[in-house]
Amino acid sequence: MIIPIISIFLLTLSVWVINKKLPIQICSICAGVTLTWLWMLGGMWLGFISVSRYEFPVAILMGATIGGIVTELKKMFLKFRNKNELKENKEVESLEDKLKNCC
Repeated sequence: MIIPIISIFLLTLSVWVINKKLPIQICSICAGVTLTWLWMLGGMWLGFISVSRYEFPVAILMGATIGGIVTELKKMFLKFRNKNELKENKEVESLEDKLKNCC
């Protein structure tokens, strides 16, 4: 269990340093977790690390990644939804104003 923790720490630190020079920002912790389960999954697939020993930590890390992705998608969906609601409300208000001034 110590290997995944050290890996997450080192990869997170690496991405944090790289973020200083990149024009776009990447979540360092998210990248550290994702890169850790990716290399561990590849190591299990190629037979370099024991599947029985590391399948549970890899599954937990994969679940954390999916949870983070869903959280970000929810934020994006709510922004999109709020923009559409504001647009619809303005259209309804302008229509109501036109009807009031009509007669």
